[in-house]
Amino acid sequence: MKPINILIVQDEKIAAETLVLDLKRYDYEVVGIVDSGIGAIKKVAETHPDLVLMDIMLKGNMDGITASKKIKTAYQVPIIYVTSCSDRTSLKRARETKPKGYIIKPYNPEDLKATIDGALPNRDPITSNFKQIHRKAKLATYKIKQIAHQNFRLPSISSRARQVKRDKYLHRLPQLSREDSQIVSTLESEGVYVTSLSELRLPHTKRLIKELIVLHPHLYTLSHLKNWRAGIPSSRKFLHTEILLWGLGERLLDIVENYIGLPLRFHGVDLRRDAADAPITDARHWHLDIDDERMIKVIVYLNNVGEMGGPFQYIPRSFTKQIVSSLDYKSGFVPEPEIAKIVPPQTWKTCAAKAGSIIITDPCNVFHRAKPAKRNRYSITFGYTSRIPQISLSQFRLSPQEWKRLTPKLSQRQIACLHRGK
Repeated sequence: MKPINILIVQDEKIAAETLVLDLKRYDYEVVGIVDSGIGAIKKVAETHPDLVLMDIMLKGNMDGITASKKIKTAYQVPIIYVTSCSDRTSLKRARETKPKGYIIKPYNPEDLKATIDGALPNRDPITSNFKQIHRKAKLATYKIKQIAHQNFRLPSISSRARQVKRDKYLHRLPQLSREDSQIVSTLESEGVYVTSLSELRLPHTKRLIKELIVLHPHLYTLSHLKNWRAGIPSSRKFLHTEILLWGLGERLLDIVENYIGLPLRFHGVDLRRDAADAPITDARHWHLDIDDERMIKVIVYLNNVGEMGGPFQYIPRSFTKQIVSSLDYKSGFVPEPEIAKIVPPQTWKTCAAKAGSIIITDPCNVFHRAKPAKRNRYSITFGYTSRIPQISLSQFRLSPQEWKRLTPKLSQRQIACLHRGK
């Protein structure tokens, strides 16, 4: 297979040499190193690289963002920024060039590889075809399950059997503090509990924030959106293990397990940007998730989310039951006017809040939506069900490499929560 040719544009010699070593380690071909914007444009014209790794601060009068604009216009070469610049002005300018990635120096070499691999189309036709077939099979399975769920009520014995399991497991549920018991109690009555990173004080929070600061520039500069929602690729996200360790923290699992009442399955992390002024489709309509009888999602806002910022919006449990009964609801998306006929808008709850706020919710038992937005929303979401969900829609799997890297840091219960890939 033809090697991937990469041009390095860096004004610091040591940084450029480090990049060369990292790229050769992963069998990429370096076609040149230049230290100026003018030099980058000339070298792209000469070598026609598959990808450019671009710094922003360069020698001469042309910075990396201006050079990237000219390269994208003339040659359509994908660009990944590898830079120490993370200020909002630089990010806004870089976003206009529609980069394939944004990496803050100093970087993790595996993070660099994951970003490069995600930026380029798969060059192996066999692997590419296999992935397409795999995606179509998953989509078909998902649709079949949705149709089945919409047209057939699950047998009542399933709920009874599940309750028997809950009763048997009751004595094994972890003890909670008064504060955490209040969270579970509020979820039981309301379906949503709102707090913040500073108030909840979970272990790994400082390290979680540090990892999110590293990944936020990539999320912010994503411009090649095919949908109103776009996220960090799993291949890159799972390298930042502190994010997973926060979601698998023992105290958080204690809270979730007490609410669900059964051993847990962790459904991974969704780190994403919800785009403003996008069409009102799918999850921006009112709906219930169908994964399980009970489910928990923990949503952390990464920016200030006001009324116009696409906040999480929900209808309390008591009113949700009324909607389910009135519509004979089984699954699917319900437009706003239909909901308003049953439950007036003044009863809807809007979770507008500052960056760092946390929404803990059971999306299977409260009607909810991402409110249509005029501003982008950035968030990270952690998902949990029982290990015997009604319908498993999660695609979260740890690869053997990820499993090997992560699990030595975990307890047996944390490991039992994970999906292991094949």
